[in-house]
Amino acid sequence: MTAARLLGRSRDERAAWAAWAALAIAIAVWILVFGVLVYRRHDRFASFGFDMGIFDQAVWLAARGKSFITVRGLDVFGHHANVAFYLLAPFSWLGAGAHFLNLLQVCALAGTAVPLFLLGRHRGLAPWIALVPAAAFLLHPTTGLLAWELFHPESVALVFLAWAYLASVHRRWRPYAVLLIVALAWKEDVALAAFFLGLLIFVRGDRKAGAWTMALTLGWFLLVNRVLLGAVNGAGAFYDEFYGDLGGSPFDIAWTALVHPTRIIDKFWAADAKSYLWQLASPFGFVPLAAPLVVLMGVPQVTGNILSVNSFTRDISYHYTALPLAALALGSVEALARFRRDRVVVAILAAAVLASSVVGAVRWGVSPIGGRYDDGLWPAAGDPRRDLKETALGLIPGDAAVSATYQFVPHLSHREGIYQFPNPYKEAYWGIQGRGTHDPDVVDWLAVDRQIMGADDRSVFAEALSDWDFEIVFERDDIVVARRR
Repeated sequence: MTAARLLGRSRDERAAWAAWAALAIAIAVWILVFGVLVYRRHDRFASFGFDMGIFDQAVWLAARGKSFITVRGLDVFGHHANVAFYLLAPFSWLGAGAHFLNLLQVCALAGTAVPLFLLGRHRGLAPWIALVPAAAFLLHPTTGLLAWELFHPESVALVFLAWAYLASVHRRWRPYAVLLIVALAWKEDVALAAFFLGLLIFVRGDRKAGAWTMALTLGWFLLVNRVLLGAVNGAGAFYDEFYGDLGGSPFDIAWTALVHPTRIIDKFWAADAKSYLWQLASPFGFVPLAAPLVVLMGVPQVTGNILSVNSFTRDISYHYTALPLAALALGSVEALARFRRDRVVVAILAAAVLASSVVGAVRWGVSPIGGRYDDGLWPAAGDPRRDLKETALGLIPGDAAVSATYQFVPHLSHREGIYQFPNPYKEAYWGIQGRGTHDPDVVDWLAVDRQIMGADDRSVFAEALSDWDFEIVFERDDIVVARRR
């Protein structure tokens, strides 16, 4: 649109165009900044076998009709129900790998700001007010940390879930159904949030759409967790072990809450749980709490995170917070919309959201303006051994089975046999605990960095060299590559 035509429009129209321009610039800057950062992280050997290597190998395998992830020791559908990996098959055929997956996630996260802005406009918010929740989402420390953690399916699913929510508000049920199914296809956990989206739709009066949404999502979640995973891996959902003596299923946990409520309450009252909730909600200024039914979409995952025996689920740095983040972002839009008729109140609330998001980004974020940017999460530029690592890994044939230390795994994952050392020589973070790893005779090459190996792994490596008859073909500055004679 030319400047003359824009000036000829009304004040509201000019404001809308300006807000769109600001959103486009914010998204472009976010993609540029985090796109460069995640590219460098993988390129500088700062990505890991868990989880970058797992998902990169899984996509590569799915594109070729295969399914066993040797990095994880589980079948693709014995690990998670990542049906959407098949949508990535054409890109994998063209050679796409870790860089593609990471940049795809960056674009998906940034793109989630668009349906947030459109939702605000549809709800009657002024353009600059509608821009605030979108900006807060981009500024939220978890959004940047999801990019830092590198590719995870649920992080990509957020953009489809947000678009599905917007379609439901417009009551466009066919696009809604397609978008919801695509969101569910990324990972089964999305069904937890989508179930409560169905409940919200039901409460809003679209009973049929809400009912089938709840039935579809609950059915899919139960099918995956109670049938599919167990049928494939022979044991069931491995993350049932996350909850210790609280129970091995949602039903067991619900029973514990009924008969031993203090055990649940104590978990929520713990210091790390309160800190987690504060870091999650405060960057939105707690404004989303004015839209509780929307925020409810994130409650199942938050509850699981807090009840887990693993402390990392209560850290906003990881993908376990992706769905709660989406719920809070959507809730911030709906909360502002509740007060749209009072310009003063909505302006104050929007200012609170924006100010809180800036504070959160500066205090806990990993962008260049964030307090954690220089904490070592992003790799330093001057790795004197980077060229040696590339040279060493370049000696390994593309079809060889390899056991490698964790920072080498994502650079060797496009093959059927890639193990994270000490697997398969010693079981470690492999498959279903106690099942045993593969026969070490399948390994043709070893690639390790002695600087990141503990004493036990160094001992296993020495035994592997001698007992399985390997010869060293590259050894420099603690980087070692060996092949079977």
